[in-house]
Amino acid sequence: MVFLRLVRRFANVMHIPKIPKDIYGAPVDPNLPHQSSKLTHLSNGEEWVHKIPPIIVDDDVVRCGGVKTVGLGHPVVYIKLDKRKQGQVEKCKWCGLRYQKNPALIHHHHEH
Repeated sequence: MVFLRLVRRFANVMHIPKIPKDIYGAPVDPNLPHQSSKLTHLSNGEEWVHKIPPIIVDDDVVRCGGVKTVGLGHPVVYIKLDKRKQGQVEKCKWCGLRYQKNPALIHHHHEH
């Protein structure tokens, strides 16, 4: 017991840096890119998702559940395509994946 008190007192005097921990109490090294977001909850995820080209689909409505293969799933949402302008890209509000109706299937109306 005396030893623990001495160690604590010595640690306070020496200003030993505290090791950051994540929400589960596991140590985190903020200098490692894959661990820094555990402390800041910031990431460049939106940047990465934007690098994925729009997913071309044949239907008017898309079912999106995120990218579950890499653990980025989310509640299923249905996204209506071509609601504003034919061929317009629509984005999932949860994961940022973008969808577009197949341009070959868009019927263009010609005015006479």
